[in-house]
Amino acid sequence: QLLQTNKGVTMKRMLIILSLASCMFAGEMGLKAYGGLVMANVAFGEEMCDEGCTQGMKPGASFGVQYTKLPVMLGLGMSMRGTTMTYEFGDEELVMTMALNYLDITALYPYPVGPGVAFAGLDIGMLLSATASSDAEGSEDVDLTEDDGTNSLDYGIMLGYTYPINDDMSVSLGYYMGLGDVTGDYGLDEDPSADKNTGLFVNMGYSLPF
Repeated sequence: QLLQTNKGVTMKRMLIILSLASCMFAGEMGLKAYGGLVMANVAFGEEMCDEGCTQGMKPGASFGVQYTKLPVMLGLGMSMRGTTMTYEFGDEELVMTMALNYLDITALYPYPVGPGVAFAGLDIGMLLSATASSDAEGSEDVDLTEDDGTNSLDYGIMLGYTYPINDDMSVSLGYYMGLGDVTGDYGLDEDPSADKNTGLFVNMGYSLPF
């Protein structure tokens, strides 16, 4: 009976120690979730959107997680990119939208500046889907991934600044400058090497409690 009592006391002590360790370790894993708005665009050649055409930004979303306990912040997430083009025909206009969805892997180097952190690094995007659509009556979405219409990999430079709101929350403002070709072999214009993803983003970050 004494042995059973000692075992019970030992188990309780272990549970208390584990509970205290869990509380101390909570929030120290360095995982941060983020999500926000992307204002994306694609830098095409001049012949893609010339006279009578106006190119504009396409709003989208981005979300994912970051690991912040290394000298370089590593991230995995998803971003919605693309562009819009408005063609004017007299009193009428046609709006075309190019929608690109990517799975993003990021490696960003942080540098303390003022109350927050400036960051710069590499973003590698793996294409999940690519479609073109228009507001014309009866039009259907076109899959741009067929016949090498778009490249399956994008890469570029990401830079920005993160401002802390409190110990757990922050807001980030940044810019993405693509270096890879968006379109594939048949391209969307005569010079596919000019097709680069660009975009501004605003994200809210939250440190996960585990």
